[in-house]
Amino acid sequence: MNKSTMNKITATAMATALTGTLLAGCSSSTDGASPKPAESGKPAATAAAPTTIKIMSQTALDPIKDDNPIKLEIEKMSNTKLEFTWVPATAYNDKFNATLASGELPQVMLANTARNANVVNAVKAGAFWEIGPYLKQFPNLSKMSLDVINTASYEGKIFLLPRFRDGARHIIAYRKDWAKNLGIAEPKTLDDLAKMAKAFTENDPDKNGKNDTIGYAESVSLDALSRDISVYFGGPMNNGIMNDQVVPNFLTPEYFEGMKWYRSLYAGKAINQDFALLNTAQQGELFTKGKAGIIISVDSNQKTYQKDLLKVDPSSDVGFIQGLPGPKGLRASTTGGTLGGYLFAKSSIKTEAELLKILGFFDKLSSPEGMTFAYRGIKDVDYKMEGNLLVPNVTLSDEAKTGTAAFRELAVAHANVGTPLKPDSPVNELISSMVAANEKIAVFDVAGALISTTKNEKGPELDKIKADAIVKFIMGQIDEAGYKKALEDWKKAGGDKVIAELTAEYKKAQGK
Repeated sequence: MNKSTMNKITATAMATALTGTLLAGCSSSTDGASPKPAESGKPAATAAAPTTIKIMSQTALDPIKDDNPIKLEIEKMSNTKLEFTWVPATAYNDKFNATLASGELPQVMLANTARNANVVNAVKAGAFWEIGPYLKQFPNLSKMSLDVINTASYEGKIFLLPRFRDGARHIIAYRKDWAKNLGIAEPKTLDDLAKMAKAFTENDPDKNGKNDTIGYAESVSLDALSRDISVYFGGPMNNGIMNDQVVPNFLTPEYFEGMKWYRSLYAGKAINQDFALLNTAQQGELFTKGKAGIIISVDSNQKTYQKDLLKVDPSSDVGFIQGLPGPKGLRASTTGGTLGGYLFAKSSIKTEAELLKILGFFDKLSSPEGMTFAYRGIKDVDYKMEGNLLVPNVTLSDEAKTGTAAFRELAVAHANVGTPLKPDSPVNELISSMVAANEKIAVFDVAGALISTTKNEKGPELDKIKADAIVKFIMGQIDEAGYKKALEDWKKAGGDKVIAELTAEYKKAQGK
């Protein structure tokens, strides 16, 4: 999906924007940070008083004290006085809903729920400020990706300021030492990857004389099929446009090509035959315990898998691949690029001028200086510098005590805006570079910010019909005709209504 289209899709933002874990919001002042220069012949103006901002947030730690050094530095930088209501993370959702129902809202609220109908209703009722028209006024907020910001829109308007995070995090890991043992080069295509999986299954890649390895590790979620393999084949991320309608990816021919790729692996026993019984953790163990040679997962998992494998087999060597090209070239799936965002209450932010001060705080926090405070803390206490690179000071800094982990949740901009970290290992540096490269070719969900009432009501029933059909096709229990029959059942059970509702929302967002 191209950027011009994404920039038009700003429907029902609260739905997607609230899908992940949303973080606490803070606010402050733009015009209060520094006085205007004095006019010639006149004395300088008195510095503006700090802007007080009230924020409700969550913490997995003890509540941050008012004299916390990081808090004081952030306040000094932004000329603010931050007043937090800290809520234990385990109780935050209940507290959020109760606060929303009370009507007595703090200026800035952390939303930490998925597609919360209460929030959507509150947006419709005018409880929150529309912030979209103001973002262009701020040098740092205006730099944020419109593709991502538009996933946090609602009926064409932006109410939630999203928290940017890596979105295109899936990469491929394979046993490089196994490939070397078998004389196999790094895969360049999906066909190469399938051949490698087959060889890892059949040709004793670990040279232990036993038939005890498989090529490709998967779980019942089939996450790599939906997020990676089908996207490599040219399919959409979750939902796409087909015949002028918004349709889920499993209805597209590209997704079917991905299923056929899986079906071939399964028939050749190159994928774990019990994938439909395993969760994601068990899938990872196949790789870390030296049973499987290929796994596709998010960057954080891949870093952990590599470390855990070395504990089991110190001589192991893992190779990493950013992705594999298909008919439409190299493409990457995305989770949307956010971990939530912040809402700004009209009942406690009375004027536009006050809102601008609060957005100004987020703008300042989104600067390199602000992001370094929020993510890393204070120089020579929480970290040290080696040249231009930051090194966390693990001997002096305990994040649970200093509060760094809590203030990190205030960050809106991407972590890479702050002072660059010194890579802790060549492997992690390589993986991070691949994730960054994937961001440039990320495929967004065209329905990411859209709401289907039918999907909300019948989602579990519809998902079961779809999931059962996909698993049965991969296992060879049904053929193409059987899969198409299951899709018709899905449509009759409510799928057709889902398509109609999402299509109507999509066209409405584009002014059609």
